[in-house]
Amino acid sequence: MENNNKKFSFESFFYKILIIVFAVFAVYFVVRSYQAYDDKKDFIVASKKPDNSTSDKAKAIEEAHRTLRSIYQNNRALNVTNLNISKMYGNVEDKDTTSFYSAYVAIPVLSDEVMPIETTYEDNVAYQIYGKLKVRYELYRQRLYNMYNLKPEDVVKEYGFDQNAIIGKFNPDIKFNKNNLINSYKIQNFQNVNITTYDGDGNPLDSDNNIKDIMSMASVYTYYHDPYDYDEFLLYAYYLFDKSYTYEASISEVYYCSGCMHYDTENEAIAMLYEKPEVTQDKISPTLHVNNRLPKTATYKEGKLIHIDENAYSVPSGDYESYIESVKEGKTSSYYNYCPGHIDLDIKEQVLTIDASNSLFSADDIYGNNRKNYNMNWNGWNHMMIHDTRELYYKDWEKEYGLSFEKPVEVTPLTQEEINYFMNRIDKDLALNRRKIIETALKSVGRIPYYYGGKSSVIGYDGANFGRKVLPDYRGRCLKGLDCSGWVNWVYNTTFKRSFLSVEGTQKLAGVGNKIRRENLKPGDIIVRPGHNSHVMMFLEWADDGKIIVIHENGTASNVSIGTYDAYYPYYRSILDV
Repeated sequence: MENNNKKFSFESFFYKILIIVFAVFAVYFVVRSYQAYDDKKDFIVASKKPDNSTSDKAKAIEEAHRTLRSIYQNNRALNVTNLNISKMYGNVEDKDTTSFYSAYVAIPVLSDEVMPIETTYEDNVAYQIYGKLKVRYELYRQRLYNMYNLKPEDVVKEYGFDQNAIIGKFNPDIKFNKNNLINSYKIQNFQNVNITTYDGDGNPLDSDNNIKDIMSMASVYTYYHDPYDYDEFLLYAYYLFDKSYTYEASISEVYYCSGCMHYDTENEAIAMLYEKPEVTQDKISPTLHVNNRLPKTATYKEGKLIHIDENAYSVPSGDYESYIESVKEGKTSSYYNYCPGHIDLDIKEQVLTIDASNSLFSADDIYGNNRKNYNMNWNGWNHMMIHDTRELYYKDWEKEYGLSFEKPVEVTPLTQEEINYFMNRIDKDLALNRRKIIETALKSVGRIPYYYGGKSSVIGYDGANFGRKVLPDYRGRCLKGLDCSGWVNWVYNTTFKRSFLSVEGTQKLAGVGNKIRRENLKPGDIIVRPGHNSHVMMFLEWADDGKIIVIHENGTASNVSIGTYDAYYPYYRSILDV
């Protein structure tokens, strides 16, 4: 009896173990079945959702940025004194070309301390941002050079100057003159336009290109905020650029040369008649005289006569009409050297850099010195941040990042004095039409950007929109302008104020006008090289060494320029018969 009880107890224990094991497996299968059902339900629901590409793109960008952060955390390239974005590769594109403050940066690809296979320095984001800033700089320069196109009357109106500041003497070239009053003889053009560049402290600068300063600051700023936010880098760089450049204009007092006009005796006499001033209570009377003498030159300021040249002709008092008649009849001589007055435009340009007391650091009130942008590592442009920026700036960027900041070839417009220099060198017996052609060409130097395939049906500058931003040509030039053959057409048509020449393309220019020999070139003739490396230039004068000095739309300098060349081209053409 005792043995039976023990056997029964053992079997009960064994069955209990089996039951527990069975229960555990049952629970496990139930849980797995539920999970499988839930996964299937999620899959069904997800498969019914519409494709959301924007969301996918956002996830991809976020994943790319997380990858970049992970790599950079183990990469010594991320350093405050390193141009960090030079390690990034991708495309930087403007979302809106009309706005400087909008940009889209594609997902960049990072190389691990070396450039990716089949890429060059031109592919990195730093190079592309530099290119965008360069375009912005070229647009600014073109707007500044457009000041050469302004007339004194336009500047007076724009800047609120006194109208009397541009009043000269009698000018027979002005067809309309209200009652022949002295104060209605406005000087028509500036004699010289002078542009001088200074830093924030007033020290002269050789160049106003501060793109390297801007990119150095942007690199340090984004390092302490978000080195991976390329939109922020670009927008900050644009912001600094707009803070960098300011200029002010002023006009000189009216001055007079020894004589720049040559008129017949009748006009000379009329000029003398209307220059008879008398100083009475600081007012000018055009009908009276001073001691029966007529001044050759008189300087006016704010409507007041402030200087009279004592070297003047005596005229019988009160009988000026008879005097004019005697001049007409040749009974009285008259002087021929005459000047109606000149005036200069002076432009003082200020460019902020990182090396002056009044610098870009102190001007940055929206980003760097704004407390809203402070964080645990950044509290404005302090001495440490400025030191880091300058250390980055003075590195060899061409060697380390492939960016060259050498001063580019820059063509500045000619002053009237420089134009006169070339015009005075031309043979005085040269036909008037040729002289006009050369004068138009000289005035276009530095004022019309080179643009491949650029043509213009517009005569002159008004409406031509030279310098406006357009789609880039094959070399990336994006300022509206002309190519070499388009420029030749424009010069001739502008000179004669009609469609005088309408031949498009260098190949066709090789057949216009008359064929001439190289030694018979005259100012205004063209030198043509057709073919793959085509070009056309306008002859100006001979150099001492037998080379030729030409004016041309220069693709290398990206503007109209004057240069000296051998120019043994196959075609020399005279468009004018004279």
